[in-house]
Amino acid sequence: MKSAAPRTPIDRTMALRRLRTLTLGTALAGALGMVGFGSVAALTYAGKASTTGGTVADNSSPTTTTSPDTSSTATATPSASTSSGSSLQAASQTPTATARPAQVTTGGS
Repeated sequence: MKSAAPRTPIDRTMALRRLRTLTLGTALAGALGMVGFGSVAALTYAGKASTTGGTVADNSSPTTTTSPDTSSTATATPSASTSSGSSLQAASQTPTATARPAQVTTGGS
């Protein structure tokens, strides 16, 4: 079996230029594809509607107990709807002060 003829410097330069062009084209096509898919996903996915309010986890034991001040009550009157059609709701309970530290929990990791 015969061995292949040695390549000239011009052949090597052209091969490297083709390889660089293919690499750059693949990278650009991948970036454009990512932007395209991301745009379509952002335009079509409205998100998840939450029907329940958030909860706060209480991992500490209370050191003191305070009773809510019952002498004053908070009331809310419904107002006219906003342009988006939503209106404010009345408060379900009066907020009270506690002696324990607050903790906020989110769904993120």
